[in-house]
Amino acid sequence: MRRADRRGVRMKIDTVRLKKYLADILRSALDLKSIVEQNVLQPDSIELKAAKYLLIELAEAMSNTLQHILAKQKGLAVSGYMDTIAKGYKEGIISEDLFQKLKPFFDFRNSLVHRYWIIDDEKLIANIQAGKDDFNQFAEELESYINAIQ
Repeated sequence: MRRADRRGVRMKIDTVRLKKYLADILRSALDLKSIVEQNVLQPDSIELKAAKYLLIELAEAMSNTLQHILAKQKGLAVSGYMDTIAKGYKEGIISEDLFQKLKPFFDFRNSLVHRYWIIDDEKLIANIQAGKDDFNQFAEELESYINAIQ
C-alpha cells in the first residue's frame, strides 16, 4: 500500500524486507523452541545465554517489522521498543491478545540489553517456556496484515 509523504511522494511498504524480517523471526523462534524442547535451560547455562541472544534477535526483527509498517504505511515515527509495540496495536497491525503477550517481552528486552545483571534466570526460563509460541503468532498476524494491504 502506498501513501503520500509530506512532499506528496508516494511511499511503498517493502514487502521483500518485511518477508525477510518474518523469516528471521520464524528461524529464531524455531531455534528458541528447539532449546526449550531439549529441556536444557538452566541458570547460567550456555543454552540460556543462547536463548537470551535469540530473544534480542526476535525483539529486533519484530520491532523492525512494525517500525517499517508504521513509517511507510501510517506515516508514524516511534521512540523505542515499547512505543513501537503500542503503536502497532493502536494502529491495528497486531491484535490486542498479541499486544498483551508482547508488552512484557519488549520491556524485558530493554532489561536484558541495558540492565543485564538484574535478570532472574529462573523467571526468564519460565517466561521463555510460557511464551515460546508468541513469536510465531506475531509472524502469522503480520503476514496476514501484509497480505491484506497489498
